[in-house]
Amino acid sequence: MLAVDVRQGLRQGRTVAEAASRAWRYSEQTIMQHGDFLLAFVDGSVCVGAFEVLGNTPGTDGKYVLDLAPTPRFQWALGRRLPLPPGRNPARILTGQHLRAFLDADPHYAHHTGQD
Repeated sequence: MLAVDVRQGLRQGRTVAEAASRAWRYSEQTIMQHGDFLLAFVDGSVCVGAFEVLGNTPGTDGKYVLDLAPTPRFQWALGRRLPLPPGRNPARILTGQHLRAFLDADPHYAHHTGQD
């Protein structure tokens, strides 16, 4: 799962979706392995958008422009702090323990897994 800091785009008057779909620096391998969903965040880690990545277009300098659609699957995360990996890079990847912590925070998790 990808995560991007959209604070700068919001300051420029863009919507969350517009700010999240701009060109982000990810490797082709990262896009292929982790580019199914994207979470937009501000203020260090507060989720303000949840999107499915419908496609991507390679841009310049190793950046990708993402074709996004809002996804109801992760709407529960809006307004919550994301368990982001440390760093200052505005483009992050949620994998391993960070992704597990995010998925475990889903209040409907038991419903998705068939647990009660």
